[in-house]
Amino acid sequence: MHPMLAVALAWVAVMPSVGTLLSLSVLAKNPTALQQLEFHSFGFQLAYLLVGILAMGLALLPTTFFAAVSGFLFGWEAFGWLFAAYNLAALLGYAWGGKLGGNSLDVLLSKYPKAHQLLEKQEKMSELVFFGRLSPILPFAVSNLFFALLDTGWRKLLVFGSLGMLPRTLLVFWSGTLAKDLYAAIEQEGISGKGWIFLGLLLVSVWGIWRVVVKK
Repeated sequence: MHPMLAVALAWVAVMPSVGTLLSLSVLAKNPTALQQLEFHSFGFQLAYLLVGILAMGLALLPTTFFAAVSGFLFGWEAFGWLFAAYNLAALLGYAWGGKLGGNSLDVLLSKYPKAHQLLEKQEKMSELVFFGRLSPILPFAVSNLFFALLDTGWRKLLVFGSLGMLPRTLLVFWSGTLAKDLYAAIEQEGISGKGWIFLGLLLVSVWGIWRVVVKK
């Protein structure tokens, strides 16, 4: 196996889980302080954009986790910035994957046989990018490596990749906003009728995400 590919695979396999655990630890210790963050200032928005690009593009956090936390902390005001962040993160991951060479694609496909089947069924590169992003078979960081090795082109990656990512990102982000409303309702009133409604909607949305994105 190409040494750089081995490092890349180890990184994308381990780091998103490590980043999620560390982030959950921070969220659990500082829930009130984090919810008081203001998303209105342009400086904070740019900082959020930069963090999102680096976190998702370098596989430090899964895109679904970053979207859910963004929805929980900042609400719909942050969605446009999230959309920009994951597209720029895709370019960063694509550039990173472009550094790999040799028979890296064959080796990488051998590690993901279901992804190999998906790639074999796609005749057009634009469809490949769209369905690769839509499918849960290919994690975001891994798909960036695939697309770079397949030389899909950054324009197709941006256009069709963003369209493929949009449905599941919307669902996850919406779940984060519902969780925020539920948290606020419980803090203010305890689990009242409103709290149970929010809880029900949250469970339905999670079930929907599982059915559409995760279920094979």
